[in-house]
Amino acid sequence: MRLILILLLALAAPAAARAATPALLERAVAKWIGGRDEWAFTQSVREFADGQVREERLELYDPSQPGDRIWRLLAVNGRPATAERREAWAQAKLKKRLNPGKPLGDFFDFERATALEETDTAVRYHVPLRNDHAWLFPTDRVNLRVTVDKATHAISQIEAGIDEPFRVALGLGRVMDLDFDVQMNPSAARGAADDPRAARPGGTARAVVNKLGQRVEYAWSGFRRVVPHPDHVIAVRPPPAG
Repeated sequence: MRLILILLLALAAPAAARAATPALLERAVAKWIGGRDEWAFTQSVREFADGQVREERLELYDPSQPGDRIWRLLAVNGRPATAERREAWAQAKLKKRLNPGKPLGDFFDFERATALEETDTAVRYHVPLRNDHAWLFPTDRVNLRVTVDKATHAISQIEAGIDEPFRVALGLGRVMDLDFDVQMNPSAARGAADDPRAARPGGTARAVVNKLGQRVEYAWSGFRRVVPHPDHVIAVRPPPAG
C-alpha cells in the first residue's frame, strides 16, 4: 500500500537476529501486500504561517489513473482548484513520487515481527522496517502494528503512532503527531476473504509536522482499493518463507 509506505518510511527497530516470518503473518502479507492492488484515498492538507491557516487543500491520490493523473488537486481553500493551479500542483507532485520499481518487501522486516497480543480470533504484531536504509528519521520513535485475522488469514487492522515528537531531515522538520488506525472490513460475499480488492477500509489517519517552523496538518480518508494503472505498478516482494 503506497499510503502505508508514505507514512511509515521512517520505521525500523533495533537490530536483532534474523528469524523466520511468523506463519500467520506471512500468509496475510502474501495475500494483502503481496498482490498488485493499491489504495486510493483523499488527502486534506492545512498549511499554517505565523499560527494562522495559510492554505487548505483537498487532494486525491488514485493509482488506477495514468501517471499524470495519479494525484489530482480538487480544491483550494474550499473552492474548486483552477486549471492552472491543478497543472502546476500535479507537476510538482510527480517530481516527488516514490520510485515505482522499489519492492515494498524491501522496506518491511517481516522476519523480525513479534506478536504483541493474541486472542481466539486474531494476532497483533509489531512489524519493524528493515534497518539497512539511510533513514532521515529516528527509527525507534514510531510503532507499526498489524492485526491478522486467524480465520481468514487476512490483515484486519493497521496502526501506527509516535510516543513523542521528533526531529527529521537534519533537524529542519519535526513530526509532532502521527495517528494511523485503519480497519479492513472485507465484504461478506463468498470468497471475499481471499480477495484484497473486496476490502472496505475505514478508520482514521492523520499526521502533524513542523516544516521550517511552520505547522502542516495532514488527514487521510476515503480509502478504497483499486487496480493500479500499468504506468506505476509498484513491485511488491512477499516476505521470505519461514
